Amino acid sequence: MKLERMLAIVMLLLQRKKVTGKELSEMFEVSLRTIYRDIEAINAAGIPVITTSGIGGGIRIIDQYKIEKGIFTADDISTILMGLLVVQGALSGKDIATVQAKLRSFISEEQADAIEIKTEQIMFDLSSWIRGKEANRMIHTIKSAIEQKLTLTFAYLGHMGQEKLHGVEPHRLVFKNSQWYLQGYSTVKEDFRLFKLRRMYNLKSETDTFCRRILPHPFSAFTDIMSKKTFKIKLLIESSVIDRMLDYCTIDDITDLRNGSFMIDFNFIDDDYGYGILMSFGDKLTCLEPASVRAELQRRLQEMLARYNTDLL
Repeated sequence: MKLERMLAIVMLLLQRKKVTGKELSEMFEVSLRTIYRDIEAINAAGIPVITTSGIGGGIRIIDQYKIEKGIFTADDISTILMGLLVVQGALSGKDIATVQAKLRSFISEEQADAIEIKTEQIMFDLSSWIRGKEANRMIHTIKSAIEQKLTLTFAYLGHMGQEKLHGVEPHRLVFKNSQWYLQGYSTVKEDFRLFKLRRMYNLKSETDTFCRRILPHPFSAFTDIMSKKTFKIKLLIESSVIDRMLDYCTIDDITDLRNGSFMIDFNFIDDDYGYGILMSFGDKLTCLEPASVRAELQRRLQEMLARYNTDLL
Protein backbone atom coordinates (compact mmCIF):
# COMPACT_ATOMS: atom_id res chain seq x y z
CA MET A 1 0.00 0.00 0.00
CA LYS A 2 1.27 3.47 -0.85
CA LEU A 3 1.03 4.95 2.66
CA GLU A 4 2.96 2.10 4.28
CA ARG A 5 5.59 2.23 1.51
CA MET A 6 6.07 5.99 1.96
CA LEU A 7 6.42 5.56 5.73
CA ALA A 8 9.02 2.84 5.19
CA ILE A 9 10.96 5.10 2.76
CA VAL A 10 11.05 7.92 5.33
CA MET A 11 12.23 5.52 8.04
CA LEU A 12 14.96 4.22 5.77
CA LEU A 13 16.16 7.70 4.79
CA LEU A 14 16.34 8.68 8.45
CA GLN A 15 18.66 5.75 9.06
CA ARG A 16 20.88 6.13 5.99
CA LYS A 17 22.49 9.21 4.53
CA LYS A 18 21.56 8.29 1.00
CA VAL A 19 19.87 5.56 -1.06
CA THR A 20 19.40 5.19 -4.80
CA GLY A 21 16.06 5.06 -6.55
CA LYS A 22 17.02 1.67 -8.00
CA GLU A 23 17.58 0.27 -4.50
CA LEU A 24 14.18 1.49 -3.37
CA SER A 25 12.52 0.17 -6.50
CA GLU A 26 13.96 -3.32 -5.94
CA MET A 27 13.26 -3.25 -2.21
CA PHE A 28 9.55 -2.42 -2.58
CA GLU A 29 9.04 -4.29 -5.89
CA VAL A 30 7.60 -1.27 -7.69
CA SER A 31 8.76 0.77 -10.68
CA LEU A 32 11.31 3.56 -10.44
CA ARG A 33 8.60 5.95 -11.59
CA THR A 34 6.44 4.93 -8.62
CA ILE A 35 9.33 5.57 -6.24
CA TYR A 36 9.81 9.10 -7.58
CA ARG A 37 6.06 9.76 -7.25
CA ASP A 38 6.34 8.65 -3.61
CA ILE A 39 9.26 11.04 -3.09
CA GLU A 40 7.19 13.91 -4.49
CA ALA A 41 4.36 13.02 -2.10
CA ILE A 42 6.79 12.88 0.84
CA ASN A 43 8.09 16.32 -0.09
CA ALA A 44 4.53 17.62 -0.33
CA ALA A 45 3.92 16.31 3.20
CA GLY A 46 6.67 18.60 4.51
CA ILE A 47 9.66 16.25 4.72
CA PRO A 48 12.44 17.75 2.56
CA VAL A 49 13.81 14.94 0.39
CA ILE A 50 16.24 15.80 -2.40
CA THR A 51 17.59 13.72 -5.27
CA THR A 52 20.94 14.06 -7.04
CA SER A 53 21.95 12.35 -10.27
CA GLY A 54 25.25 11.01 -11.55
CA ILE A 55 28.00 9.07 -9.80
CA GLY A 56 27.50 9.22 -6.06
CA GLY A 57 23.96 10.54 -6.48
CA GLY A 58 20.86 9.30 -4.78
CA ILE A 59 17.93 10.22 -2.58
CA ARG A 60 18.33 11.73 0.89
CA ILE A 61 16.74 13.93 3.50
CA ILE A 62 18.56 17.26 3.82
CA ASP A 63 20.97 17.48 6.72
CA GLN A 64 19.23 20.48 8.27
CA TYR A 65 16.07 18.44 8.79
CA LYS A 66 16.54 16.47 11.99
CA ILE A 67 14.20 13.99 13.62
CA GLU A 68 15.63 12.36 16.69
CA LYS A 69 14.96 8.72 17.30
CA GLY A 70 13.71 9.73 20.72
CA ILE A 71 10.62 11.29 19.14
CA PHE A 72 9.12 7.79 19.32
CA THR A 73 8.91 6.21 22.77
CA ALA A 74 8.77 2.47 23.37
CA ASP A 75 5.01 2.82 23.90
CA ASP A 76 4.63 4.67 20.59
CA ILE A 77 6.47 2.02 18.57
CA SER A 78 4.68 -0.81 20.42
CA THR A 79 1.30 0.72 19.62
CA ILE A 80 2.16 1.05 15.91
CA LEU A 81 3.47 -2.51 15.71
CA MET A 82 0.42 -3.92 17.48
CA GLY A 83 -1.80 -1.94 15.12
CA LEU A 84 -0.04 -3.61 12.20
CA LEU A 85 -0.55 -7.01 13.82
CA VAL A 86 -4.28 -6.35 14.11
CA VAL A 87 -4.66 -5.86 10.36
CA GLN A 88 -2.11 -8.49 9.39
CA GLY A 89 -4.85 -11.03 8.69
CA ALA A 90 -6.38 -8.67 6.13
CA LEU A 91 -3.15 -7.62 4.43
CA SER A 92 -0.61 -9.62 2.51
CA GLY A 93 2.78 -10.20 4.06
CA LYS A 94 4.45 -7.92 1.52
CA ASP A 95 2.13 -5.06 2.49
CA ILE A 96 3.32 -4.87 6.07
CA ALA A 97 6.61 -6.79 6.32
CA THR A 98 8.66 -3.84 5.09
CA VAL A 99 6.90 -1.43 7.43
CA GLN A 100 7.53 -3.68 10.42
CA ALA A 101 11.16 -4.10 9.46
CA LYS A 102 11.73 -0.37 9.08
CA LEU A 103 9.94 0.41 12.33
CA ARG A 104 12.11 -2.09 14.14
CA SER A 105 15.22 -0.59 12.55
CA PHE A 106 14.07 2.77 13.91
CA ILE A 107 14.22 1.39 17.45
CA SER A 108 17.30 1.92 19.57
CA GLU A 109 18.92 -1.10 21.18
CA GLU A 110 17.80 0.16 24.57
CA GLN A 111 14.17 0.20 23.42
CA ALA A 112 14.19 -3.17 21.65
CA ASP A 113 13.66 -5.43 24.70
CA ALA A 114 10.94 -3.22 26.19
CA ILE A 115 9.09 -3.08 22.88
CA GLU A 116 9.32 -6.86 22.36
CA ILE A 117 7.78 -7.43 25.80
CA LYS A 118 4.97 -4.96 25.12
CA THR A 119 4.08 -6.38 21.71
CA GLU A 120 3.97 -9.92 23.12
CA GLN A 121 1.53 -8.93 25.88
CA ILE A 122 -1.41 -8.86 23.46
CA MET A 123 -2.14 -11.19 20.55
CA PHE A 124 -4.67 -10.56 17.79
CA ASP A 125 -6.00 -13.36 15.62
CA LEU A 126 -8.80 -12.29 13.28
CA SER A 127 -8.84 -15.57 11.36
CA SER A 128 -11.98 -17.70 11.37
CA TRP A 129 -12.19 -21.06 13.11
CA ILE A 130 -13.54 -22.39 9.83
CA ARG A 131 -12.89 -21.39 6.20
CA GLY A 132 -9.66 -19.72 7.33
CA LYS A 133 -7.71 -19.91 4.07
CA GLU A 134 -10.77 -19.27 1.93
CA ALA A 135 -11.66 -16.20 4.00
CA ASN A 136 -8.13 -14.84 3.58
CA ARG A 137 -8.36 -15.29 -0.19
CA MET A 138 -11.70 -13.47 -0.25
CA ILE A 139 -10.30 -10.61 1.83
CA HIS A 140 -7.34 -10.30 -0.54
CA THR A 141 -9.67 -10.27 -3.60
CA ILE A 142 -11.95 -7.65 -2.06
CA LYS A 143 -9.08 -5.48 -0.87
CA SER A 144 -7.51 -5.56 -4.33
CA ALA A 145 -10.86 -4.64 -5.92
CA ILE A 146 -11.27 -1.72 -3.51
CA GLU A 147 -7.81 -0.38 -4.35
CA GLN A 148 -8.35 -0.74 -8.11
CA LYS A 149 -12.01 0.41 -7.94
CA LEU A 150 -13.24 -2.77 -9.65
CA THR A 151 -16.79 -4.06 -9.24
CA LEU A 152 -17.46 -7.55 -7.88
CA THR A 153 -19.72 -10.45 -8.73
CA PHE A 154 -20.58 -13.15 -6.20
CA ALA A 155 -23.29 -15.46 -4.94
CA TYR A 156 -24.79 -14.63 -1.56
CA LEU A 157 -26.86 -16.78 0.77
CA GLY A 158 -28.85 -14.46 3.05
CA HIS A 159 -32.15 -14.56 4.91
CA MET A 160 -33.96 -13.87 1.61
CA GLY A 161 -32.41 -16.92 0.01
CA GLN A 162 -29.69 -17.22 -2.61
CA GLU A 163 -28.79 -14.21 -4.72
CA LYS A 164 -26.47 -13.78 -7.69
CA LEU A 165 -25.03 -10.29 -7.47
CA HIS A 166 -23.24 -8.38 -10.23
CA GLY A 167 -21.74 -4.92 -10.33
CA VAL A 168 -21.36 -4.50 -6.57
CA GLU A 169 -18.99 -1.62 -5.82
CA PRO A 170 -16.73 -2.62 -2.89
CA HIS A 171 -15.94 0.32 -0.61
CA ARG A 172 -14.89 -1.03 2.77
CA LEU A 173 -14.02 -4.20 4.67
CA VAL A 174 -15.48 -4.16 8.18
CA PHE A 175 -14.59 -6.44 11.10
CA LYS A 176 -17.18 -6.57 13.89
CA ASN A 177 -17.98 -9.12 16.58
CA SER A 178 -15.64 -11.79 15.12
CA GLN A 179 -17.11 -11.46 11.61
CA TRP A 180 -15.84 -9.86 8.40
CA TYR A 181 -18.27 -7.83 6.30
CA LEU A 182 -18.11 -6.13 2.91
CA GLN A 183 -19.74 -2.72 2.73
CA GLY A 184 -20.61 -2.33 -0.93
CA TYR A 185 -22.88 -0.27 -3.13
CA SER A 186 -25.51 -2.28 -4.99
CA THR A 187 -26.14 -0.77 -8.40
CA VAL A 188 -29.43 -2.72 -8.53
CA LYS A 189 -30.75 -1.49 -5.17
CA GLU A 190 -28.99 1.87 -5.63
CA ASP A 191 -27.90 1.82 -2.01
CA PHE A 192 -25.19 0.51 0.28
CA ARG A 193 -25.47 -3.02 1.66
CA LEU A 194 -23.53 -5.11 4.14
CA PHE A 195 -22.51 -8.61 3.09
CA LYS A 196 -21.16 -11.15 5.57
CA LEU A 197 -18.11 -12.78 4.02
CA ARG A 198 -19.02 -16.21 5.36
CA ARG A 199 -22.20 -16.10 3.26
CA MET A 200 -20.41 -15.11 0.05
CA TYR A 201 -19.00 -17.54 -2.51
CA ASN A 202 -17.90 -17.68 -6.16
CA LEU A 203 -16.36 -14.24 -5.65
CA LYS A 204 -14.73 -12.63 -8.70
CA SER A 205 -13.50 -9.19 -9.70
CA GLU A 206 -15.06 -7.66 -12.79
CA THR A 207 -13.39 -5.36 -15.32
CA ASP A 208 -15.87 -2.51 -14.78
CA THR A 209 -14.62 0.36 -12.63
CA PHE A 210 -16.51 2.73 -10.34
CA CYS A 211 -16.07 6.06 -8.56
CA ARG A 212 -15.83 6.30 -4.81
CA ARG A 213 -19.03 7.32 -3.02
CA ILE A 214 -19.61 8.98 0.35
CA LEU A 215 -19.68 6.13 2.84
CA PRO A 216 -22.37 5.93 5.52
CA HIS A 217 -21.61 4.25 8.85
CA PRO A 218 -21.86 0.52 8.14
CA PHE A 219 -24.12 -0.41 11.08
CA SER A 220 -26.02 2.78 11.94
CA ALA A 221 -29.32 1.78 10.29
CA PHE A 222 -29.10 -1.79 11.63
CA THR A 223 -28.32 -0.56 15.17
CA ASP A 224 -31.28 1.82 15.14
CA ILE A 225 -33.68 -0.90 13.99
CA MET A 226 -32.38 -3.47 16.48
CA SER A 227 -32.49 -1.05 19.43
CA LYS A 228 -36.18 -0.40 18.72
CA LYS A 229 -36.92 -4.15 18.56
CA THR A 230 -35.00 -5.11 21.71
CA PHE A 231 -36.83 -5.74 24.99
CA LYS A 232 -36.03 -7.46 28.30
CA ILE A 233 -37.06 -11.02 29.10
CA LYS A 234 -36.33 -13.12 32.21
CA LEU A 235 -34.49 -16.40 31.90
CA LEU A 236 -33.53 -19.14 34.31
CA ILE A 237 -30.41 -21.13 33.38
CA GLU A 238 -28.30 -23.81 34.97
CA SER A 239 -24.77 -23.08 36.16
CA SER A 240 -23.27 -25.51 33.63
CA VAL A 241 -24.02 -23.08 30.75
CA ILE A 242 -23.38 -19.74 32.44
CA ASP A 243 -20.10 -19.34 30.54
CA ARG A 244 -21.95 -19.61 27.22
CA MET A 245 -24.57 -17.12 28.34
CA LEU A 246 -21.81 -14.55 28.85
CA ASP A 247 -21.37 -14.56 25.06
CA TYR A 248 -24.78 -12.84 24.86
CA CYS A 249 -25.00 -10.67 27.98
CA THR A 250 -22.84 -9.08 30.68
CA ILE A 251 -22.23 -10.13 34.27
CA ASP A 252 -24.44 -7.22 35.39
CA ASP A 253 -27.45 -8.96 33.79
CA ILE A 254 -26.93 -12.11 35.89
CA THR A 255 -28.16 -12.88 39.40
CA ASP A 256 -26.79 -15.92 41.22
CA LEU A 257 -29.69 -17.70 42.97
CA ARG A 258 -27.24 -19.78 45.05
CA ASN A 259 -28.98 -23.01 44.16
CA GLY A 260 -27.04 -23.99 41.05
CA SER A 261 -29.02 -21.72 38.76
CA PHE A 262 -28.97 -18.10 37.62
CA MET A 263 -31.57 -15.49 36.74
CA ILE A 264 -30.86 -13.49 33.56
CA ASP A 265 -32.29 -10.13 32.50
CA PHE A 266 -31.81 -10.76 28.80
CA ASN A 267 -31.92 -8.26 25.91
CA PHE A 268 -34.07 -10.13 23.42
CA ILE A 269 -35.10 -9.58 19.81
CA ASP A 270 -38.26 -11.38 18.71
CA ASP A 271 -36.97 -13.07 15.54
CA ASP A 272 -35.48 -16.37 14.38
CA TYR A 273 -32.01 -15.37 15.57
CA GLY A 274 -33.27 -14.50 19.07
CA TYR A 275 -35.23 -17.73 19.46
CA GLY A 276 -32.31 -19.66 18.01
CA ILE A 277 -30.11 -18.39 20.84
CA LEU A 278 -32.58 -19.46 23.52
CA MET A 279 -33.21 -22.88 21.97
CA SER A 280 -29.47 -23.53 21.62
CA PHE A 281 -29.31 -23.94 25.42
CA GLY A 282 -31.72 -26.89 25.27
CA ASP A 283 -33.15 -28.02 28.61
CA LYS A 284 -30.57 -25.94 30.53
CA LEU A 285 -32.65 -22.77 29.99
CA THR A 286 -36.20 -21.75 30.85
CA CYS A 287 -37.90 -18.55 29.78
CA LEU A 288 -39.88 -17.23 32.76
CA GLU A 289 -41.49 -14.19 31.15
CA PRO A 290 -43.10 -12.69 29.17
CA ALA A 291 -45.86 -15.16 28.38
CA SER A 292 -45.72 -14.33 24.66
CA VAL A 293 -42.10 -15.49 24.36
CA ARG A 294 -42.83 -18.64 26.38
CA ALA A 295 -45.75 -19.44 24.05
CA GLU A 296 -43.65 -18.91 20.91
CA LEU A 297 -40.87 -21.12 22.29
CA GLN A 298 -43.45 -23.87 22.96
CA ARG A 299 -44.80 -23.54 19.42
CA ARG A 300 -41.33 -23.77 17.88
CA LEU A 301 -40.37 -26.74 20.05
CA GLN A 302 -43.60 -28.58 19.19
CA GLU A 303 -43.01 -27.92 15.52
CA MET A 304 -39.49 -29.31 15.82
CA LEU A 305 -40.75 -32.36 17.69
CA ALA A 306 -43.38 -32.97 15.00
CA ARG A 307 -40.61 -33.23 12.41
CA TYR A 308 -39.13 -36.16 14.30
CA ASN A 309 -42.48 -37.84 14.78
CA THR A 310 -42.98 -38.25 11.05
CA ASP A 311 -41.26 -40.50 8.53
CA LEU A 312 -38.29 -38.82 6.88
CA LEU A 313 -39.09 -40.31 3.46
